[in-house]
Amino acid sequence: MRSVILAGGEGTRLRPLTCSIPKPLVPICGKPVLFYILELLEKHGCTEAAAAVRYKGEMISAALGDGIFGGLRTFVSYEDEPLGTAGCVRKAAADFDDDFIVISGDAMCDFDLAAIYAHHKHSGAAATIVVRSVDDPREYGVILGENGIVTGFAEKPGFINCRSDLANTGIYVISPEVLGLVESGSSVDFAKDVFPEMLRRGMTLGYYEESGYWCDIGDIPAYKRCTADLIAGKIRVTLPERDTAVYAENPHISSSAFIAKGAFFSPKALASGSTVVGAGAYISDGAKLSGAIVMDGAFVGEGATLNDCMICPNARIGAGAAVYENAVAGEGAVIGENAVISSGVKIWANKKIAKGTEVTSDVKYGAYSSPALSEDGITGATNTVLTPEFAFRVGSAAAKISDGYIAAACADGSASRCIKNAVLCGISGAGGRSYDCGEVPLPVLAHSAGLLGADILMYVTARSRTEILIYSAGLLPLKRSRERILQSAVSRGEYMSAGWESFGEITPFPGSLHLYEAYLRGMSDFTVPYDVRVISRSPLIRSICTPFAKAVSGGREKLTVTIPERGTSCEISCGDTRLDSMSVILTVCGAEAENGNDTALPFSFPHTAEKCTAPFGRDILRYFASSMNDRDEQARTLAAEQLYMRDGFALALKCLRYMHEHCLSPADIAGMLPRSTSADRFIRVNCPPQRVLGRLKAVPEENEGAVLTANGERIFLRPDKQGRGIFMFAESFGTETAASLCDRTEKLIRNAEKLIDPHKH
Repeated sequence: MRSVILAGGEGTRLRPLTCSIPKPLVPICGKPVLFYILELLEKHGCTEAAAAVRYKGEMISAALGDGIFGGLRTFVSYEDEPLGTAGCVRKAAADFDDDFIVISGDAMCDFDLAAIYAHHKHSGAAATIVVRSVDDPREYGVILGENGIVTGFAEKPGFINCRSDLANTGIYVISPEVLGLVESGSSVDFAKDVFPEMLRRGMTLGYYEESGYWCDIGDIPAYKRCTADLIAGKIRVTLPERDTAVYAENPHISSSAFIAKGAFFSPKALASGSTVVGAGAYISDGAKLSGAIVMDGAFVGEGATLNDCMICPNARIGAGAAVYENAVAGEGAVIGENAVISSGVKIWANKKIAKGTEVTSDVKYGAYSSPALSEDGITGATNTVLTPEFAFRVGSAAAKISDGYIAAACADGSASRCIKNAVLCGISGAGGRSYDCGEVPLPVLAHSAGLLGADILMYVTARSRTEILIYSAGLLPLKRSRERILQSAVSRGEYMSAGWESFGEITPFPGSLHLYEAYLRGMSDFTVPYDVRVISRSPLIRSICTPFAKAVSGGREKLTVTIPERGTSCEISCGDTRLDSMSVILTVCGAEAENGNDTALPFSFPHTAEKCTAPFGRDILRYFASSMNDRDEQARTLAAEQLYMRDGFALALKCLRYMHEHCLSPADIAGMLPRSTSADRFIRVNCPPQRVLGRLKAVPEENEGAVLTANGERIFLRPDKQGRGIFMFAESFGTETAASLCDRTEKLIRNAEKLIDPHKH
């Protein structure tokens, strides 16, 4: 059996550790991860392994030495330029005449490769993908299939889009005929190019589900997790030898810690948790290490505190210094006496931190943070989690996803203005261009952005918590590709810093409010026999909308338009009649259809809308909450033109105009709408939400979520963007209320949860 080891990765998310070494040579308990893979290959009968290298390939070649690793022959295949996973394998396996294994050189696993190879041979498949069930699918290619045969793929889906938990591990068995699909010297990827082409050609592509250990050591948390698992004996590989003498001499070293031979560990120092101390490292008196990884040759001074952090080779930690959770001191870095390195901060190689300094931001890429992009944008406690410094990073990250201008605005208040200004500075500092639309409601920003042609909108509201909303043009949700870029840039600081001559323009746009008022003026050239009032928690919305409410008023009976603080929806009430936000939207959908127009709505909106437009021969086009492709592009284009569907007061005016034109009252409108009820709910779950959907046997929808239907009732279920739970959108056309449907479905979800092992990895 022969193999190709993919060993060209740069490991950018592991920096600064990988600034000086390639990712396959990253040590785990002192042994490079590549060596664990070579031992695995030898154990399962592999006789020859080609290492496909590019980044710092000469270091890998030197590590492999004379080409003999135990009973395994090795050689190195260099890429002069990036060839992709398939391109580099084709080059490395040019003379292979039988099926062979492809395996990553920078992922830890203990799979039974012999069993995988035997299964592949018996199946007759042209290629077999080894898959593993995962809790979080967002950073993996996910396999769709049944009975061991692949039927489709989803590349790095969001929880919203995910219908399977089988991740492509990057381990394959490939027949030589598959390499015929790879053009020599071209950049070709197995997952993106070769495997889809195999399906198009009708070639058999199999999958094999493994239950063994597998960890893609892609970032610092994954590296630390893998290290802890190795020490705990969860991986069926050979752990390097510990220095048993030091455990006998020092009662303060936990049995779960790993002290390598050749390290010095003071009898007066302490090590708890999954602490690792590499060969040649020196731990001084009084040092306290808890879950810390101290690599070869590093020095830790007296009384230093290291909590769940990483100290790279030859770094020096001064006496009394403290390095906290998820922080990294790069190779050769010097942390001065009594200095404090805050959680998540990365100190790059050979940097010096003065004594007594408290470091709260990375030396190269800006401050570390953990807030994630959710349905409500990026949120956090004001000036503790979400500070002006962090807002600057969000702006810098947003500049990466804009192809033109970003339009920004904020709610009232000095805190909102401060955070908005920090966002604008971040955009400029990354070389992005922006419009400052001032202190206006969100619908006003959206209207101005449309006039200005901005492709990204950012809106800040800072109260006790700060909320930074981020949209595509038309106040539409970001596509999944932009979401991923934005989240990576925010969480890992992966954005550009412009040179002094390349800062982006921040262009004030003081005309936002006047132009929006002109827009409303054009929509309020009618009257209704009511005294129209506007209620909103936002004083800005009340002050803007009240004059136009008075302009369309032509009677004494009170009619109230209630607009939430965000301003993107409305309710209308008059006497005992209340038109909720769904009823107002349905009314406007019917009005648009009557005028010969289609309407664009979110995928989660009740399908009652189609009943309102069907009599007029018009359609409802649906756009997704996290588009993975251009399938909903027509709907998104139409939605951008129908901005009033996400503008509460404009929507109310559309509804009131329809009432005026047809001499209808709110009660008449309520009586005309299709009989149905709807309700939505968010259910937190303690396991991956896609597994719950699988247990419920919900039918997958086109691009996101799944549906349960019975007796004319419909429940749309969609995981949230962070994988914390499930959004439930219930619609009932019968006697059972939508709220009751939600109650019943929540019980099903809880029962499904009990059947799922939350500790499964």
